[in-house]
Amino acid sequence: MKRILFISIIFLTFSVLYFSPVQLPSKLTYPVAFLALMALVDYKNIGVCMALGLLFSALGDWEGTQGNFLGQMGCFGLGHMAYIGYFVSTFKTQPTYKQLISYFIPCFIIGFFAFVNVVPMAPTGIIRVGVSIYCVLILIMLWTALLHRDVWFALGATLFVVSDFILAWNKFVSPIDHASWWIMVPYYAAQWLLFIRATSVESVACSCTSRGK
Repeated sequence: MKRILFISIIFLTFSVLYFSPVQLPSKLTYPVAFLALMALVDYKNIGVCMALGLLFSALGDWEGTQGNFLGQMGCFGLGHMAYIGYFVSTFKTQPTYKQLISYFIPCFIIGFFAFVNVVPMAPTGIIRVGVSIYCVLILIMLWTALLHRDVWFALGATLFVVSDFILAWNKFVSPIDHASWWIMVPYYAAQWLLFIRATSVESVACSCTSRGK
């Protein structure tokens, strides 16, 4: 419990630092990079896939600070694949057909809206293709998180989707006032929720190594 409290305080401090006027190189990357480091140190407990998801997210943050949108999107795409692996490998019970369909419906609705209103606004060529693939990956991540039937994972994944949807709308459709707040607050909250929950559940890492072994 003390470890979780310590990690949360440091994470919150880094998050507040991002919004502060203090000028530091690539300070956007500090919060999730810190979580990734903590997860890698404790990968046997938290799960390899969760640790990799945080690591790729941190790399995506860094690519974003360098203005490399394709690199940013690619790293986050890999991160979502890792999160998908984590959720699928840690199902306590296999989802029923009814659950698969019922949790797929909201993801499909979000995806339909995105492919109608956001994806076509992305520049043609590799950017639009990348955005399309990324959209599918993050929605699969959301779907598998919902199938986990865990409020924390569901909320974390949902906030991740909200953050990326706002980012895409601001970038491709129409500028949003105070966009950095609307994007980064749910993003940081999402990563914290996923990390914290993964530290407190009986999980199986991607390598099929049992928790604590």
